[in-house]
Amino acid sequence: MKRLSRKSITYYYLKLVNHAGSPDYIGRGVAVGLFIAFFIPFGVQMVVAYALAAVVRAARIPAVALTWIANNFTVPVIYPVQCYIGSYIICHPLHYEYVKNTFLKVIREMSYKALFDLGVDLTIAFFAGGMLFGLVSGISGYFAAIWLVKRYRRKKQIRKSGKIRNTGQSNCG
Repeated sequence: MKRLSRKSITYYYLKLVNHAGSPDYIGRGVAVGLFIAFFIPFGVQMVVAYALAAVVRAARIPAVALTWIANNFTVPVIYPVQCYIGSYIICHPLHYEYVKNTFLKVIREMSYKALFDLGVDLTIAFFAGGMLFGLVSGISGYFAAIWLVKRYRRKKQIRKSGKIRNTGQSNCG
């Protein structure tokens, strides 16, 4: 897995805060992307995020990009935890080892048979846990994105206004 460096984090941060549109528009895109990353199974997330972002009038690029949280490297960790917690939400607790081993089998085999072997309880637990994780991360992401965009734009405006004032002054004493 490619490690995130400070430079790449800064790059994606600047892409987010400089995205065209209001902070609310960008925040809705972030919320959609994070929600879909957890609630929709890996593979169709980007299409669903793009469509949902269009429906709720949200920034489409952040919505699609943030679905990448669920990827080949994170799914083996996220999905079993999500299902385990989801099983408690639906009042049908499952053992974590069972959930983990079942998902690892699906990931290893990548077949419809392995997918259908998940069963009803595990599938419902997946969506229940995904709903919880998606709502918590989506709501948090929405407010965090709005705060980051507003803060960045405010600082940028202060820097701009400072440069404008300084250029109008004479260097003659």
